[in-house]
Amino acid sequence: MAEKLICAVCGIESSNKLFSSMATSTLFFERLRNADYCPKCAVQVKLSIANSIITTTTNSISGYIIESYLGVESVEVVLGTGVISESISEVSDFFGTRSTVFETKLQQAKKIALNKIKLLADSLGGNAIVGMDIDYTEFTGNRIGVIINGTVVKVIKDYNDERILHTF
Repeated sequence: MAEKLICAVCGIESSNKLFSSMATSTLFFERLRNADYCPKCAVQVKLSIANSIITTTTNSISGYIIESYLGVESVEVVLGTGVISESISEVSDFFGTRSTVFETKLQQAKKIALNKIKLLADSLGGNAIVGMDIDYTEFTGNRIGVIINGTVVKVIKDYNDERILHTF
């Protein structure tokens, strides 16, 4: 008999019959920060975690001290552009205008990649990513990619920082 799980947010129970309710099956429950979540609540928890991770392209964060370096990590996101996007882009190129369809796809891919690397940082025990680099690439077959690299770190507030001392 499969272990029943209970969502830490909404309290819904997982089903111990695999196909009776796929939405609450133990297959779809996620474990984040030592708690179990149903699919709906897991999305919200992941967004909350991602929003709590500090990111920067610099090697330090003002007002913080890097307590430990947890490793250099990277994530990749590849999205298909689709035939319709290609056609619209070709028309935009012909008239010399911006291709907002491609811009939207790139923004979407960047957002997904940022959330992925932030969740990865959290899973490693980090609360920040320094030295981030964001690269874009185009693949054959109407695919675009975003690659993000950075150093996952654990930071603490620097209470000796002059800017922080003046806020108390």
